[in-house]
Amino acid sequence: MATILITHGIPTAGLELLAGHEIIIPEVLKAFTMEELAVLMPRAEAVIAGGKLPGDVIRAGKQLKIIANYGAGYDGVDIAAAADCGVPVTNIPDTVTDATAELAIGLMLAVSRRIGEMNIRLRKEDSTTLFGMGRYMGNTLRGRTLGIIGCGRIGSRVAEMAKALGMRVLAYSRRPVPAHVAEYTDLPTLLATADVISLHCPSTPETRHLLDAAAFAQMKDGAMLVNTARGAVVDHEALVDALRSGKLAGAGLDVFPEEPRIPAELLAMDNVVCTPHIGSNTAQTRADMAAACARQILDALAGYRPENIVNGI
Repeated sequence: MATILITHGIPTAGLELLAGHEIIIPEVLKAFTMEELAVLMPRAEAVIAGGKLPGDVIRAGKQLKIIANYGAGYDGVDIAAAADCGVPVTNIPDTVTDATAELAIGLMLAVSRRIGEMNIRLRKEDSTTLFGMGRYMGNTLRGRTLGIIGCGRIGSRVAEMAKALGMRVLAYSRRPVPAHVAEYTDLPTLLATADVISLHCPSTPETRHLLDAAAFAQMKDGAMLVNTARGAVVDHEALVDALRSGKLAGAGLDVFPEEPRIPAELLAMDNVVCTPHIGSNTAQTRADMAAACARQILDALAGYRPENIVNGI
């Protein structure tokens, strides 16, 4: 029997595969503190990491055989420290694809059709001032151009969904994308052409503030931004300026640079729809995520090489 440490109180559906092992997990919706993790880590042979896992905590895990990252993005885990300790870090990119892509499309629709704004106004204002043809008009997505930055699994799924809505799809990515997925282009061309820009790239030193004031200046007047990737990809001060000036018509944001804090300026804007990092937060997806992590752990405990190792071990 192995001891498996889970850093956050994730839904337990999907963890049945680990029956027979000792599972240490906090209460639902809670997380172990770094101090608690440092105390618990020496007992653990496997970790499911649902958030930040710094190097000093990892190094306390003298028996660790695997760190299974509970998600596609693994920027919260110090993968270099894990590599130094000989511990493989895995991620689960396939499980989150559909749910995150659906949310990206949902945010596009919510902003372009002013769904979030109208929902709030109907609850707070006299509804007789809101009904009427020609009032609070939005924009349709059909016939508009979507620019996808980072066209991997999620970006490609967003492209498929956007085409079903009648959108033209451009893509800029680390690798060229197949022509049937999207029209591959360079970043300046995408910024200057797209009516809607959707971010699906990882958080790396190279992508930090990829969309800064200079990038916003290159965009079409009245463009819209959707971010379901990572908050650090966007310079949020520049984003606020672009929204205030009218350069951008709106934004749909699921991620922020200092979560759980959301910049107050964004929350105050009618043309911004914010969600609390719920890209993969569906019951079906969470169960699939837990099961995928469990399978990786079982492989590692049995001496097999688990899938999707991200730190070269």
